[in-house]
Parts: sequence; C-alpha cells; structure tokens
Amino acid sequence: MMNKKTLLALVAVAGLTGAASSAQAQSFGSIGQNALSAATSSAKSGMTGMVGNMLPSLSSASTSNLTGILGYCVQNNVLSGTTATSASSVLNNLTQQQGVTSSSGYSAGQQGLLQTGDNQMFSLANLKGQLKTKLCNMVLSKAQSLL
Repeated sequence: MMNKKTLLALVAVAGLTGAASSAQAQSFGSIGQNALSAATSSAKSGMTGMVGNMLPSLSSASTSNLTGILGYCVQNNVLSGTTATSASSVLNNLTQQQGVTSSSGYSAGQQGLLQTGDNQMFSLANLKGQLKTKLCNMVLSKAQSLL
C-alpha cells in the first residue's frame, strides 16, 4: 500500500507532466491556429471564386431587362467612380430606345430581378459586396455592346 509521501510525489509528478503537456499544447496551438487561419483564408478565397463563377448568365436577358438592371445598379450605388458615370450614360442611351422602358423586363430589372431564361429570375438582392458589383459590371459591359 502507498504511503502519503509516495502519493504526494506521484501527484506532484502528474501535475508537472500536465503543465508540460499544457505548455506543449499551447505552442502547438499557435502553429495549429496559424494553419487553421491560412486554410480558412484559402477556403474563403476559393469560395468567392467559385461563387463568382456561379453568377447567372446574361445571355437570356432582354435589352429591356438589362437596362432595368443597370438602372437598379446605378440607383443603389453599386457602381462607383467612372464606372458609375459610364453606367449612367449607357442607361440614358438605352432608355431612349423605343419600347425599352415600357417592357415588363425593364420593370423587373429596376427591382433587381434578372431574367435568366425559362421564366426564371435571379434577384440581385441575394448578392452582397463584390459579387453584386461584379454582376453590375457584367451588365454594364453587355449593355455597352447593345448601343
């Protein structure tokens, strides 16, 4: 049977071993934390690229709908600087074309609804930040080609 001195010695050794393990875990913890941070950053960047590639195609959108979407982008200040100025100019030119503003596609576009074909709509309200800006830039490019 163990005496008190032996028991206390074992408890002390166990405490020191636990402290050493804790110190090792903390030093490995910062390495692990850095690795986790790098992996998270990489995943976010990859995800943004992947989501960016999942933006809807503009090929099925009518001129009226693209004009309405461009109006939505300008009205909601999605585009800025010279891009916004260019968008306003293109928007003015397109809205002067006959029948553009009287179309239901134009009205849907002004509400941020992009016609994607087969009576399907994609809402710009679902996009945030750079993705919304990217889609508005795509619409601007497509709209410029319509002039």
